Amino acid sequence: MFKNPLTRVAVGGTFETIHRGHIRLLDKSFKLGDEVIIGVTSDKFAEKLGKKLDVTYTDRVYRLLTIINEISENSAFWITQLNDPYGPAIKEVVDFIVVSPETFASALKANSIRKKIGLDEMSIYVIPLVLSESGNKISSSWIKVGKMDEIGQKTALEVEPI
Repeated sequence: MFKNPLTRVAVGGTFETIHRGHIRLLDKSFKLGDEVIIGVTSDKFAEKLGKKLDVTYTDRVYRLLTIINEISENSAFWITQLNDPYGPAIKEVVDFIVVSPETFASALKANSIRKKIGLDEMSIYVIPLVLSESGNKISSSWIKVGKMDEIGQKTALEVEPI
């Protein structure tokens, strides 16, 4: 099997509301790798997952590029559209995948698929969930309904997520 001389890291998400958890995920990805593959959930796949997005794929990618420019200097990366749970994680030479505890099982499944098709397994790096000031995980759903802001602080509006 071809061995890439660079350390390649995969990371993915919907990135509708980019919050502290996403920043930590991206920051660790750029620190681990020479090249980062960022999968962004397509609008169609998000809908299939039951997510009701207020921000289109194009706008989410644009916001993500803005954040990457703030947190990473001169890092090699590419963004790809995710139309399934695995994307490039089961198609590309990847050394690490960076996930949250919520997506750890998908990373294990991706490694199982990789093994079956003859690719080396990826090392899995799990980022702990980032908690809000109230002790709940920071969540795009909660941010969208005004329960908290992107850094996890309570907002004046106290609405439970749908």
